[in-house]
Amino acid sequence: MASIGQSSERSYPIEMADDDIESDGQNLRQQGFIVLPPQLTAAQCDEAATQLDRLEQARERGGFELLFNKAPIFEQFFRVAPVLDLVRHVLGADALLSAMHGSLLRPGEGGGGLHADGIITGHTRPTSISAVDDGTRVTSHVMALNTIWCISDFTATNGATRLVPGSHLHPGLDIPSGAENRATTIEAPRGSVILFDVNTWHGPSENRSDANRYAVLNPWRRHWQRCEYEMAHVVDPGVLERAGAERVIFGLDAVSPSDERWRWDATTGKPKST
Repeated sequence: MASIGQSSERSYPIEMADDDIESDGQNLRQQGFIVLPPQLTAAQCDEAATQLDRLEQARERGGFELLFNKAPIFEQFFRVAPVLDLVRHVLGADALLSAMHGSLLRPGEGGGGLHADGIITGHTRPTSISAVDDGTRVTSHVMALNTIWCISDFTATNGATRLVPGSHLHPGLDIPSGAENRATTIEAPRGSVILFDVNTWHGPSENRSDANRYAVLNPWRRHWQRCEYEMAHVVDPGVLERAGAERVIFGLDAVSPSDERWRWDATTGKPKST
């Protein structure tokens, strides 16, 4: 089982040097996922869990959706520089936040089969697959990322996520051969962040503990892909104002494409600034 340690002397959040970002990006590309050491404090995790408990009452009515609109603690997640830097390193500087969901597994919940993301708005959406695709998916590039924020400790017994190393490179739409046997349970301390390729096969393990397991999921897309939500229409104005320059992750302040040749700089391959 994959696991990472936690030092009591660790500062929060961890500042990643450029060479770490490069290495982490390469590791993610090779194995399909990576686990970052804790990026949230214990106090932040406690507050996030408290808010998830509160919102759980309205879970069936969308209470666990668009968390950044529901409590200030969740606005902090997309501002954590080491995570945002790595997302942009992999998906491009104009990467977009696609959603932010809550995850709460009670004792006895979880388990089941493995799956890969992208069938709702991603490149493996059934109606988006053409006949000439011949039943294959895009594996040459990371099309999108999902991130799991471990609000609880992720352990071998409490419903931690299982990931199949290397499965992001499987070209077919079917589950890779032997995936269940190769699935790795990610054990990580609370505050850690799991980033994985949208093509990586994964799923929750069963929560066999006597406590709830909490997490927050926020997927990211390349700028030209469709997100799960039209973020510019659903994000609260106050959240946008507090986001400052990072409001671009909601799809605002983007450079519009232009077909008029007089507005295009052929030398730089970009729209003219004026």
